[in-house]
Amino acid sequence: MVNAAYAHNAYTQTKITTAYNPVELIVMLYDGAIDFLDKAATAINMKEVPIKIKYIDKAMAIIEELLNALNLEVGGEIALNLQSLYLHMMKELVLANAKNDGNRVKHVIGLLRELREAWVQIKNQV
Repeated sequence: MVNAAYAHNAYTQTKITTAYNPVELIVMLYDGAIDFLDKAATAINMKEVPIKIKYIDKAMAIIEELLNALNLEVGGEIALNLQSLYLHMMKELVLANAKNDGNRVKHVIGLLRELREAWVQIKNQV
């Protein structure tokens, strides 16, 4: 019998390596962060601290990856604005984690959804 987690990881890896362009990868990263933060918000409501920590950490890792991928020289003002936004999100998630604040998590989810939609529009224009 195939381990479900192994199968999911293999599927995700295949999906990533066969993505058509970098914009699709960015959208997938946003999807992952949003999914993890939805789970973190649920965990906060259920008072399940270890689960909350796990999913906030996963979302923060994605946001950190997005932050590290920015090319400030080429991206100019847009990259600087994204950098500020990603840093703001990370700060909010640290506070959400420390204070079990679901509203801060929802705030970051809203920001990620707006950015995701912008990237989807870019993808559709390419």
